[in-house]
Amino acid sequence: MIALALTGSAFVGMGLLIWWLHGNNQALVADKQRLTQTNAALAESAENQKATADTLAADVAKRDELARRAFQAREESDKRLERVKRQLHDALEADRCAREPHPAAVGDWLRKNSDGL
Repeated sequence: MIALALTGSAFVGMGLLIWWLHGNNQALVADKQRLTQTNAALAESAENQKATADTLAADVAKRDELARRAFQAREESDKRLERVKRQLHDALEADRCAREPHPAAVGDWLRKNSDGL
């Protein structure tokens, strides 16, 4: 009789242990599914952010190149301007007419089509 009671108690204890382990397993499976979904969402977000970062890096490289070209063009333009100014100065330096004073109307006429240089 005692053996039967011990066996019954063991079965009840095993049943309770199995029920408790099954509940824990279900909770862990639910956590795993939630974490898998979160991980997939984070992976997608990381891919999108990488694509955005790659696009921005390409834009920065393109703008850097355009800025470099603009800077070179500006330097080239400044060099040409200085060369033309020097040539004009050299050409007018020996010209007797250029050293003589002119009426203001002549200066106004010469400046009418200039861009302010």
